[in-house]
Amino acid sequence: MGLFSRRDPEDLMHHAMLFMEKGQPKGAVGLFNQVLKQDPGNREALYHKGLALIQIRKYSDAVTCSEIILDRHPLDAGAHNNKGVALAEMGNPQSAVECYDDAIKADPKYYESYFNKGVLLAKLGDHQDALDLMEKAVRLNRKNPVPLLHKGIILGKMHKNKEALRVFESLERRFGSHPDASFQRGIQLAELGEHRKAIAVFDDLVEKHKDNANIIYALARSRAALLEYNLAISLLKRAVSKSPKVIRAWAREEEIFKPLHGNEQFRKIVKM
Repeated sequence: MGLFSRRDPEDLMHHAMLFMEKGQPKGAVGLFNQVLKQDPGNREALYHKGLALIQIRKYSDAVTCSEIILDRHPLDAGAHNNKGVALAEMGNPQSAVECYDDAIKADPKYYESYFNKGVLLAKLGDHQDALDLMEKAVRLNRKNPVPLLHKGIILGKMHKNKEALRVFESLERRFGSHPDASFQRGIQLAELGEHRKAIAVFDDLVEKHKDNANIIYALARSRAALLEYNLAISLLKRAVSKSPKVIRAWAREEEIFKPLHGNEQFRKIVKM
C-alpha cells in the first residue's frame, strides 16, 4: 500500500503540489491519480495533472484531462490553455491556436494564452501577430519577466534590434540580471555591430556557464566579425564539442564565417 493511499484528497493534493514545486511531475501524477480515484471530477486535480503530464511529455493524456474538465466546465480558460500547449507539442498548431483563442474568449485576462499563442506564432514565423500577443501578455502580467523576454526575442527576429536591446536592458533593470536576458542583450549588440560590447557580455556569461554551446558560438561569431579568426576557430571547435550537429549547421550557413570557408581547420571542424 502506498505511503499516501489512506490520506484524504486535500492532503494528497497538498503533497502532489509539493512534488510539482520540486520539479517532480511524475510523482505528482501518481498522487493526482489517487485524488481522482476518490473524486473523479476534482477540477483542480485534473488541471494540475494535465500540467504534470505535459512536463513528462504525455501530451495525449494531458489533452484527455482538459477534455474531462471542459465537458463539465466549457469556459475553463486553464483547461483550454493546457489542451493548447499539449496539442502544440503534438505538432497540431492550428488546433492549439483554436484552444488558446477559446481560453481568451473564456477569460480575456488569461495572460498565459496570449503568451503561449504568441510563442507558437513566433515559431511559425508570424512575428507581427506574435508581437501583438506578447505585448498583451506583458500588459496583463507586468510582474512576470518571461513575456517581456519573449517580446524582445520576437523583436530581434523581426530585425528590430535597437528596440529589442531596449527591452532586454529594461528587463534587467526591473528584474535584475538573468542569463537569458543577458545573452539576448549580447545577441542584439552583435547584430548592431557592437561586437566588443557583445563579447564583454558573452565573456561574463561563459565564466558562469562554461558548457553552454550557444554562448561559446556567439563569442566565436563576434570574434570572427572582428577578424580575430584564430580565436574564432578555437571557440567554434569548443562549441562544436558541446553540440556538434546544431553548431556545425549554424556555422556552415553563417555569413560571418564565409571568409573562413577556404580555411582547412574551419572546414574540418564544421565538416564542409
